[in-house]
Amino acid sequence: MKLGLDAIIISESGKEGSTGIIPERLLLDGKPCSIQVVLNYLEHGGHVVRPVEGDGMMSWWSAPKLNGIYLHSYLTKQGFNASLINKYFKERDDFRDLLKQGPRAVIISSTFIRGKHSLRELTDDIRDLAPDVFIIAGGCFVYLSYLVFQRSHEKGYISDSDKDDLLFFNTDEPAVDFYIISLLGEPILCEALKRIKQNRPLNDLPNSAQYIGKKYSFSQRIDDIPNAGDMSVDWKGLPDGMFKSGVVPLQTSKGCPYKCAFCNFTRDRRLMLIKPADRLVDELKDISSRGARYVWFVDDNFRHGRTDLNSVCQSFIDNGIDIRWMTMVRADTLKHVDADLLRESGCIEVQLGLESADPDVLRSMNKKAGPELYRNVVRRMLGAGINCSCYFIFGFPGETDETALRTQKFIKDIEHPELEGTLSWSLFPFSLYPMSPIYEVEERKKYGLTGYLRDWKHNTMDSTRAMEHVRATFLELDNSCPAYRGDNLNILLNLTPHQRKSFSVSRHRLSKLALKRKIEKEEIISFFSKALSIG
Repeated sequence: MKLGLDAIIISESGKEGSTGIIPERLLLDGKPCSIQVVLNYLEHGGHVVRPVEGDGMMSWWSAPKLNGIYLHSYLTKQGFNASLINKYFKERDDFRDLLKQGPRAVIISSTFIRGKHSLRELTDDIRDLAPDVFIIAGGCFVYLSYLVFQRSHEKGYISDSDKDDLLFFNTDEPAVDFYIISLLGEPILCEALKRIKQNRPLNDLPNSAQYIGKKYSFSQRIDDIPNAGDMSVDWKGLPDGMFKSGVVPLQTSKGCPYKCAFCNFTRDRRLMLIKPADRLVDELKDISSRGARYVWFVDDNFRHGRTDLNSVCQSFIDNGIDIRWMTMVRADTLKHVDADLLRESGCIEVQLGLESADPDVLRSMNKKAGPELYRNVVRRMLGAGINCSCYFIFGFPGETDETALRTQKFIKDIEHPELEGTLSWSLFPFSLYPMSPIYEVEERKKYGLTGYLRDWKHNTMDSTRAMEHVRATFLELDNSCPAYRGDNLNILLNLTPHQRKSFSVSRHRLSKLALKRKIEKEEIISFFSKALSIG
């Protein structure tokens, strides 16, 4: 076997994350209740018989992560020999095989790492398999930790107990050899890999940190934003394995021009970029030629909410783009969009951060939108057969029992069982994140807000009460469903619109029953057979 692998890139740990809210997803024989699992269960008389046809394929969850894809493409273009592990703990055997090629470094992207303990669990396992490999970490969580560390001297900004969740505070640190602290760390990463090959020191590389002698040593800070690239990926040059699931993530823009008060995404506005529509079309053609049939546009806000979505959709149609897609987009962007044109262009679902249906809470969140706009947009999308996946937050400062119930009623009002599209949702209790606008000391004082992450209280609610509203809303909704991302889209879209909606609603109703009592397999078979018009 050929030796000389420069680096293994890890996109995420692959451990199943828990929302910490409620067991909202129904399980059948221990497997999430996706459409392909249900069909297998029905075929075998109430048992899941492995392998499940279509499982782990053609679903939004089966898409590889774009952070790893981008790094792999970038390093390859710079002449490095790199391999990619998408979900570490699920691909641990593949990682072990790659170690036989003698990689000089393991690169961890922290985009999907939520806390120091998750990073330490990952690095500890890597060390068990490869004690001497050089571990490099960078990305969103690393950069966020550094920003909080820089502000930790400010009175009242962060407590000693909360520091345990972040890096650089010298408490039980992960086994990382070299941190890159930058929103644009790719050039530093390339230089680090060159020096590792040459056995040269890295301590003078800018925007970096090393944990030496139980203490962090930080290098010189420089402004590297002017060196920003164009976020391009060489889709034609990627290994075949990155397309095997049939679903690919793609970015049409970087950053977000809005400043929602609960959001702690760390972005420099100089890095905000929008990909030209013609280049986007070219990338979709490249992706389609590699066998992908679905694209998840992973923008924070599709093309920054620009008002040219109709022309972008027409461009997809005119160029014969045969791909179905989903994206996160602001509701006000869709206000004047031709919904039928959107669907014709391949859009099968829009993700909408609605957050609340109370005008005062929305103003406090700095959402710059209102419930009537939300109501109209959702109805138009569902009427055109486009699914709407909506995100709601309960407990934001200023929330009361009355405003939370207003949001619950609003969700019931927009379920629209009579329309072709399906409403799904994700319900979250408010989380208090460092570096978000609401975390600023003066903002916290205004609301009497104390606590950290999901343990907080303010003048009108606390985290326990917010969770109660989440649970109550989950149980109250009956003609919509939680967002499931593991459904095989080919199988799901081969159903009639009525069957798709009936299946999704039935799945949610069963999951609610499962919270109250044990459900017999005959009952499950009856529910799904009726929903899918089987038997």
